[in-house]
Amino acid sequence: AVSDYFNNMHKLIGIFIVTLSLLFYSAISPLLKKSNQTYPPFTIMAISMFVLFFCSLILSLVVDKGSIFKALQNRQSIFILILIGILNTIGFWLSIQGYKYMPLWQQGLIGLLGPIFLAIFAFFILGETITAKLFLGLLIMSFGLFVAIR
Repeated sequence: AVSDYFNNMHKLIGIFIVTLSLLFYSAISPLLKKSNQTYPPFTIMAISMFVLFFCSLILSLVVDKGSIFKALQNRQSIFILILIGILNTIGFWLSIQGYKYMPLWQQGLIGLLGPIFLAIFAFFILGETITAKLFLGLLIMSFGLFVAIR
């Protein structure tokens, strides 16, 4: 019974953290679209990523106790982190470019395809399983998205 309580509490804390993250990330798109009316995409990316870099560096040194130096010594980690940076740059730029072509709510709906791509990438990169229920749910979600955007 105590174990169930802690498992449920652990899950609730996770839901709270992810929901809070979603709120912060949801505020970014309208702010990016507003700044995109004044500044070109790479200027927006450079300034916002500099702030992200600076904050991350400070927090890595303080909270993670400098583990950034350990990560830089591992070649495989460096390759993965460079790939993440490149993918983030391309994805961020494409997202900002998309503001010119559609309203934010439509971009948000298309963002619902994320779990589909995430499941596929997790299968190939991490070996996570894709169950029949998950696959069926993803198909239903894709159909709903198609109906909503049309």
